[in-house]
Amino acid sequence: MRLAKPLFALLLASVALLAAGDQVALAQGHWQWMPRVAIVWPHDGQGHQTSVDRSRAVNVAVWPENQVNCSSPPTDPLQATVLLMAVNNEPAVPVPVTPQLVLRTVDGVTFPSLEYNNIPADLAAHPGDKYTFVAGTGTYLGPAWVHAADPRTFLPDPVIPTGYSGPDPKELDARIQVVWPHDANGQYAPVERATFVNIAVDLFEHGTNKSVPLDYELAAHRVPGEIGPLLLYAAKENDPMLGSPPSAERVTYTANGQTFPRWVFNNVPVQPGRQYHFAALPAGLNVAYPSIWTHGPDARTYLPTPELPPACPTRVIARPSPAPTESCDPNAPPTPAARLQN
Repeated sequence: MRLAKPLFALLLASVALLAAGDQVALAQGHWQWMPRVAIVWPHDGQGHQTSVDRSRAVNVAVWPENQVNCSSPPTDPLQATVLLMAVNNEPAVPVPVTPQLVLRTVDGVTFPSLEYNNIPADLAAHPGDKYTFVAGTGTYLGPAWVHAADPRTFLPDPVIPTGYSGPDPKELDARIQVVWPHDANGQYAPVERATFVNIAVDLFEHGTNKSVPLDYELAAHRVPGEIGPLLLYAAKENDPMLGSPPSAERVTYTANGQTFPRWVFNNVPVQPGRQYHFAALPAGLNVAYPSIWTHGPDARTYLPTPELPPACPTRVIARPSPAPTESCDPNAPPTPAARLQN
């Protein structure tokens, strides 16, 4: 996943960018998207709308949170919008679909929409599956959308390592293995009453069950200026996923007679009855694919009427990179996803 490298490596730089003040937002906010999944439209694979549990594919519309030009979004890997999909507890990867850029006008508001059609998501054949969608750029990770008949995360049997990777794997899977809910006294509490969770993360060489070596040092792979070796990203309900300062404790555990490293975030606060999405990302030059864990008594995404983005500016705002080769077509026919709002 070559786009994952700028996406996840530079997500860590977003904390510094946001902390620099509004001048950065003013300088870039009119061009670089802050994307979010606005619509997930289930259908039978032939373009006919169905209920979620009978769907075989989805159309996904990604809208900007911020005001952007009504032209193609940046294609530079450092700024390009990426739609990620995680199936069940597997790490998130880019969807296997090229988006169509469409200019929409809804309630008098004109804005661009990236629309990904016919993404395979066969709940009719596999009703127990769960699909989580997240849109992001190099410095931003939007809200998570869970598409499933029962979207809670069930992981009674975490992935067991089969051995060790090489000393310096270039691509990593950051798997959340355990989310343990508890009260303020550290005693176990059911999800609907827990006020804290402990989150355990294991790092594997991408696409394998091989753990990073026991002496693997995340700090050795940091990019200058980043703020820590491992960040926990969290979102409450439909909020964007934000990274917290590093507070992971490095521990070890034993499986099949071998000892492996693990990183644990202790006492992460949660509100009982609310929905949360978690992902962990290592800093540095490694390409990272995170699993996304949904915590809450009801993990379904409810967004029947998404908030409209700001309208495109009437005066085109120049972008810092070369002019786009594609422009929006206001006369383009709506895709099924867009018809819900037009």
